Amino acid sequence: MSEFSERMDTAVPGPPVGYLPYGDRKPYVVADTLAALKGPTRGVVSLPRHLDWSGRADYDLSRPSRLASMYKVVLSEAGTVQDLCTWLDGELLLEVWPTLWLPPQLRRRWEERFPGLAARTVAA
Repeated sequence: MSEFSERMDTAVPGPPVGYLPYGDRKPYVVADTLAALKGPTRGVVSLPRHLDWSGRADYDLSRPSRLASMYKVVLSEAGTVQDLCTWLDGELLLEVWPTLWLPPQLRRRWEERFPGLAARTVAA
């Protein structure tokens, strides 16, 4: 038996006891109300580096794909409710919600707080 096959036969240890996946440990922020989200709705938006360090932090909100990208970044990276209120708009969030690719834990937290978002996802 080769050394490689011997290594393949040994059991690979699982995660440590009590381990939680990253998405379950990340402190996602959720707004108190959708009405409090009064961010920009048009134009080109430049997110601050603490939200978007990708090098593509300018978002033309007239382009649906860039709007969705910005909302995903802000929802995923916001550290405070103020970040959400500054950069997201409640009505636009309702519109784009079904199209957003979000971590399941983040989506669940928002949909638990705002059942109307979950209804939009089902309807789409």
